[in-house]
Amino acid sequence: MSATELDAVTVYGRQLGRIPGETATKSGAPVLDIPFSVSIVPRELLDLRSVSNIGQATETIGGVQRTIGFSGNQRFRIRGFQAVSTLRDGFRQSMSQPEVELQGVESIEVLKGPASALYGRFEPGGVINFVSKRPQERFAAAASLAAGSDDYARASVDVTGPVDAAATLLGRLNAAHEDAGSFRDGIDSRQSFLAPTLEWRPDAHTSLLARFEYLERDAAFDRGLGNSPLFLEVPIGRNYGEDFMRIRKRQLSGALEFDRQLSADWRLRLGAYWSDVRVPEEEFFNYGFPTLTGTTVNRNFVSYRETQKDSTLQAELHGRWRTGPVEHRVLAGVERAVDRLAFLDGRIAYGNPIDLFDPVPTGRPDTYVDAGDSRYEFETAALYLQDEIAWERWRWLLGGRYERTDTVSFYTGGIDPAVTRRDRPFSPRAGVTYLLTPDLSVYASWARSFRNEADAGLLESGLTPKPTRGEQVELGIKSILADGRAEATFALFDLRKTDAVVADPVDWNLVIQAGELRSRGAEAELSMRLRDAWTLVAAYAWSDASIREDSDASIVGNRLAGVPRHQASLWTSLAFDGRLSGLTLGGGVLHGSEQAATTANTFFLPAYTRIDLNARYALRNGFDLLLNIDNVGDRRYYITGGFAQIYPQPPRTLRLTLGKRW
Repeated sequence: MSATELDAVTVYGRQLGRIPGETATKSGAPVLDIPFSVSIVPRELLDLRSVSNIGQATETIGGVQRTIGFSGNQRFRIRGFQAVSTLRDGFRQSMSQPEVELQGVESIEVLKGPASALYGRFEPGGVINFVSKRPQERFAAAASLAAGSDDYARASVDVTGPVDAAATLLGRLNAAHEDAGSFRDGIDSRQSFLAPTLEWRPDAHTSLLARFEYLERDAAFDRGLGNSPLFLEVPIGRNYGEDFMRIRKRQLSGALEFDRQLSADWRLRLGAYWSDVRVPEEEFFNYGFPTLTGTTVNRNFVSYRETQKDSTLQAELHGRWRTGPVEHRVLAGVERAVDRLAFLDGRIAYGNPIDLFDPVPTGRPDTYVDAGDSRYEFETAALYLQDEIAWERWRWLLGGRYERTDTVSFYTGGIDPAVTRRDRPFSPRAGVTYLLTPDLSVYASWARSFRNEADAGLLESGLTPKPTRGEQVELGIKSILADGRAEATFALFDLRKTDAVVADPVDWNLVIQAGELRSRGAEAELSMRLRDAWTLVAAYAWSDASIREDSDASIVGNRLAGVPRHQASLWTSLAFDGRLSGLTLGGGVLHGSEQAATTANTFFLPAYTRIDLNARYALRNGFDLLLNIDNVGDRRYYITGGFAQIYPQPPRTLRLTLGKRW
């Protein structure tokens, strides 16, 4: 069986030999033809693991590490570098505040390596694309109720099908509500989500899709533990915040996508996306500097409100043609995007200490100091081109993006009216693949990336930093195995980020561009279904991520925080027949070696191995019952977060889900 015949073979719902959807790769080519690494988490695996946040959802992908964002939302490192933004159906979405509710997600695609050749301002490690659920031509519905440890409760519903008798108008409605406590003292959260989608198909060649999402969240603001090894000695539930410290947000987003098949070989796509996140109030604390004085935790209380708005317009032309024996698959696109982030009405109350081992809440202070406002804006106009060339056993990929980005930074009391800069970066990529056999290929690729870091601070000159640049070289091999029932990938990569923004050693209120970071490593992934009832997904990554240059010579050569040298995962499930028909047993193992907790490498978070188990039983009339036990061994482990915090992860956790499908 060749790679082009694999559409019917699936592992956890993944079509082997194909990239599901063209949003992340802009390519419909077989996976063996593509000269870079792409990993996919399908909906079936998300459901079987019963995960509800995007951080847990990506644990099956090698080279992707979970981290916690400033406001407690889930973020990622990919191949050692922080992912500052994600994609939603191919549209760029900032990550300071937006939440991604998995109830509206069909699959998750991880594009490894620089993504700037198609998508612009991204870190060199890669990008994660969340593919939304789309309306289906046949009626289907699913609902579930879940309950578990730490007062966890969740309800969800998903309904889809034709709206009119002719089935030219299709609809889908997803909704979810989650109310949860936590193993962390005083931490709780409530989140509601609603996502209606309509798709109009007036004929076989045309579609117009409209998607809308509303999300509301109210949660305690968890700042985790501080950057000292003494914090590893306190209970994992210890919280040094106050009960009035919360974050409330309302999030609206929507998209329009028009698709028209112009001919057998040419297709036009027009798209628009917008996101509007409003945080009317957030109150939290920052660990002081130093974090500890003896056993006294130094805290500064902070409050402000926040807004974040993203909008993108895209027009793309996809086509195929032949020049003699050479086939071309071409993409040409233009894009206009605006991102705005604002921190408003900032207030700080310095000096609110609390004891490390016997914390007694102090309550809200009487006096705050005004900290003013700060705003960051990015306006982008871009043109991108890509050509995939096929000749006999050879495949070439050539592409690049030319962009004009205007960056505006504004700080109350510091800059009046604002500091602006205009950059015109070009981000190319190139790759070559050779098919040794129809089921085995080797490839090499090279790419560059860029990202504006205006929000990192100002240079001594009073200007914002110029964009940082990234560069990657990747070599790999891909194979279809076991008569088309398995797919394996092995990759070697070397990434470098230059002009990295680091703190000014003379004045920490400023930054300089004297940094160079390097990440190199190897990744292996395997997906297979050797029997119809047995599936397995495995991944391993070795990463060496370090600081090559910095204004602080003492940290040159140090490991980047939050990146384990070794990371491995194995997930499997087995469906029984005969007397045990209807029963599916599964589980997985996740391992991470020790990782630096801080850039200074003053201490390291211990290695861990976590085991998760699940069992699902199909009842009558479309009902099924799912039991998940995470961290079966009740292992104590931590991950890193923003501003050098560390976050303890849940102990043994149980969830029971009752589902119904129509």
